Amino acid sequence: MQSERFSLAALIGVVLIGMTGFGVFLPIFPFLALEVGATPTATTIAMGAYSLGQLISSPFWGRLSDRVGRKPILIAGLIGGVFSYLWLARAGSVEELGAARLFGGLMAGNVGAAFAAAADLADAKTRARNMGLLGAAVGFGFIAGPALGALLVGEQPTRTEFANVCFVSAGLAGAAALAALLLFGETLPQSARAQRGGARPRRLAMLATRPVLARFVAVMFLVIAAQALMETTFGLWAEAELEWGPRQVGWTLAALGVGAVLLQGGWAGAAARLLGERLTLLVGLALFAAGFGGLAVSHAPSTMAASLVALVIGIGLATPALNALIAAQAEETERGAVMGLSQSAGALGRVVGPLGAGALFDAFSPAAPFVAAALVILAALFVALGEPAREGLGIRD
Repeated sequence: MQSERFSLAALIGVVLIGMTGFGVFLPIFPFLALEVGATPTATTIAMGAYSLGQLISSPFWGRLSDRVGRKPILIAGLIGGVFSYLWLARAGSVEELGAARLFGGLMAGNVGAAFAAAADLADAKTRARNMGLLGAAVGFGFIAGPALGALLVGEQPTRTEFANVCFVSAGLAGAAALAALLLFGETLPQSARAQRGGARPRRLAMLATRPVLARFVAVMFLVIAAQALMETTFGLWAEAELEWGPRQVGWTLAALGVGAVLLQGGWAGAAARLLGERLTLLVGLALFAAGFGGLAVSHAPSTMAASLVALVIGIGLATPALNALIAAQAEETERGAVMGLSQSAGALGRVVGPLGAGALFDAFSPAAPFVAAALVILAALFVALGEPAREGLGIRD
């Protein structure tokens, strides 16, 4: 028990450091792209390149983690992040930015490996808690990261300041890789790896034969696509509607992270114990949709803040519940593959979302991506409502 707690604590620490590095860079990317002459559409496409890489590579990394363990994949993904950030620091065109983001996504096997490791360390009673704690680490990274990014850039950032942010992200990814090497203990026992043998569950076969898993994976795709619609255009919307710059956007994203940490660090697990994982997911999705709808009609910081409160509560409840429901569909020997499948669905959402976001922003209005995001979440709610209220491995048909 003590070693499992230490492994979980080490995993949370590694994810926290790595996501802080990701969060430092996130709010400045749209402004960096505009600095090199990109249009809003090109900016969102370049941002989506990361997720395209993740979509391609996540199943491979997930299957590999089932064979060689979680730790090597965790470290490899973080080292890949170091090189991606260094490339971004030197990029001089939107094409280079997109290529660097694509490379970062191809190497991003650490995310699925981390969630698979959290599932390795859980049983049915602690699954939502572990996913919530890992989600809280991600959320805290989005507090410290954007806040640090806001401190590193001025009101009118220079190209040098943008590069410095990339260097900080690279340093944090390197620190996370070192922490994983020294502190994180492997969570997948050798016996479980041996049982995998040569049998590989194929992605489409898994979805075709497990309708419950297919529903939850579809919800994951829709949820992440909606988030991507918002994330890739929030900075552009804030500049157009509120005349904000990267510093204000960074502080706002940090505030969102605070809410995510508070919810996922404890309240999400408590909600899942009280309501069950599925009902917690449904409540979260309803609040999610309300938050996006509020953003679509916001024209002032006050209404934006109220909408973001609903949004962050929705994210904080829905995300760990959904991850727990997906993890419940996996046997011990296939958790990496199942969580890799989940990450692929999320990555596909992060490809589709930015493509649609830029086009909607350019063709209609700055608020159009938020309207689309609200509709997408309503679709996710409809899909989730179609699933019988039974949880765990027993719900697989």
